Amino acid sequence: MSGPLVELARQRQTELDERIALWRHSTGAGVRLWCGPGCDNCCTLAVNATYPEALAIAATLTAQQQERVAASAASIIAHARQSPDARSFLAGYRQAVGPCRFLDDSGNCSIYPARPLACRALLATRPPSWCGVNLGELPAFERDAFLASLDRTVAAYPTHYAAEPQELAVAFERGLLFAMLRSYGFGLGGSLPLLVWLSIEPGFDAALADSSAALRSYLAARHADRPFLVQIETP
Repeated sequence: MSGPLVELARQRQTELDERIALWRHSTGAGVRLWCGPGCDNCCTLAVNATYPEALAIAATLTAQQQERVAASAASIIAHARQSPDARSFLAGYRQAVGPCRFLDDSGNCSIYPARPLACRALLATRPPSWCGVNLGELPAFERDAFLASLDRTVAAYPTHYAAEPQELAVAFERGLLFAMLRSYGFGLGGSLPLLVWLSIEPGFDAALADSSAALRSYLAARHADRPFLVQIETP
C-alpha cells in the first residue's frame, strides 16, 4: 500500500517544482531569492511533512543516514517531553535539536532530490543570515524595522519567506493526506525526522495498517504522541 503513496509524493514534488518555476517567471519575476548551495540557516527550523513524503525519503537513506535520523528523532522526542505546548517546543527547537541531520559536512542537503514539499517551498526574500534569526529575541526597534521592510504582497508576513510557494505546498500536502485517508482511513503528518524514523521502525507498518487507535498506542509507547509532533487526521 505504501508504494503508490511514495510515487504520489514524488509526483507532487515534481509538480510543486514546476509550479514554483512558473511563479518565478510570472508574478515572482521581480522577487530576489537568496537561497543557494550551503545556505543552511533554515535547516535549523522544525519541518513538518506528510507520511507519504517521509516514506519517499526513507526509501533513499543509507544505513548511516538511518542512524542519524534515529538520533534526531530521539532529540525531538526528548525536547517534546520537556515542552508544555507547541509554542515552547518551537521556541526551543533550534537549541535542543540542532541542525537537520540530513545536512552533509558542507552544509548541503544530502536528500535534496527527495526533500519534502515544505523545504522546496521555503524561499527567502532576505539574506541568509535572517533565516537564522529568532525575531522574538531581537530588540523591538530592530524587529519593527525588519517587519516594516517586508513586502506583504510577496512575503508570508511576519516571515520573509515567499508566500505563494508555501501556499502551493500546503495545497499539495493536503492532497497527499487525502490520498492516505483513502488508503488507510486516516491521514498522517508531523515532524519530518520523526516520521522518517517511524517509517523504518519495527512494527510501525503493522500499527499503521491496523487502525488509528493502534497507531496512537504505538506512538504513545514511544513518547511520540504529542499533537505538535504527529497529527492523525480522521474523516
